[in-house]
Amino acid sequence: MNNKGWIRIVEAFIAILIVTGGILVVMSNKNTGYSSPEKIYEKQREILNIIIKNDSLREKIINNQNEDVRNAIQIMIPGNWNFTTSICNINDICNTETPYDREVYPSDVIVTSTLQKYEPKKLRFFVWVK
Repeated sequence: MNNKGWIRIVEAFIAILIVTGGILVVMSNKNTGYSSPEKIYEKQREILNIIIKNDSLREKIINNQNEDVRNAIQIMIPGNWNFTTSICNINDICNTETPYDREVYPSDVIVTSTLQKYEPKKLRFFVWVK
């Protein structure tokens, strides 16, 4: 008679584990909301607008300090994205090592000058979802 009570408790515990596991699987597969191309381009534009309004980052772009610009972007980018950047002259085609097996979203911005220096550069920003 006591065995039936323990069996029901174990069954209830297993049912709770199954439901909790299912919820965790569904939640882990959920993206951060940046999965559609429109949302990705919108977030890219937002990041690029922040960069071009920051005088120190503009100067780093003019001086071809790509690693510093990448570090600034790394802080702002969603966790489920990979990205790369490239700084080049306006007329150059600057393409970096982007994956061929994923959909890559490119954006660019032209930084023409700082207060001390006129040397226009183009910042290319490539994003793909992990």
